Amino acid sequence: MDRQNGFTLMELLTTLAVAALLASMAVPSFTTLSLNSKRVSSTNELVSAMHYARSSAVLRNARFTVCPTSNGTACEAVGWNEGWLAFADLNSNQVVDAGETVSRSGLGVQGLSIVSAEFPNFFIYRSNGRVMAAVATTNSGNFTICDRRGSEHARVVIIDTSGRPRLSKTMSDGSVPVCP
Repeated sequence: MDRQNGFTLMELLTTLAVAALLASMAVPSFTTLSLNSKRVSSTNELVSAMHYARSSAVLRNARFTVCPTSNGTACEAVGWNEGWLAFADLNSNQVVDAGETVSRSGLGVQGLSIVSAEFPNFFIYRSNGRVMAAVATTNSGNFTICDRRGSEHARVVIIDTSGRPRLSKTMSDGSVPVCP
């Protein structure tokens, strides 16, 4: 009599149950990994654009504007999470005019909130590397970067009085960031 090889129904169901259990334990970890990766990469892109604009302003002895945008070509009244751009703003009007080229831009990221009370629409790096906003005396501020997990996982980009951006888990005054 020939013996047939294979799995019984019970063996197959047991294997599928173990696989489902392992997958259910891996999915939350993967979600956390994905959210962390999205937040970190967006934060790094924004900080990179800030460093680029600051160094370019000093090297070219010109003002560089950094502003939010959704299309990557012009400053717009949108949230920073839509995207941003940096350009040599020769006449300091926060508009990419003829002869002014966008030097750096970042794409928006779904699921992130990037908010700045001090710099809601733009900020300018002056030729000395310091920052200025709509009010010339505003030369420092915070960008709060949040995802759906809230303040516990938020990151803050602090622009200090020298214009240098740095990362933190708290606001510049030491308080916990507030996520919308």
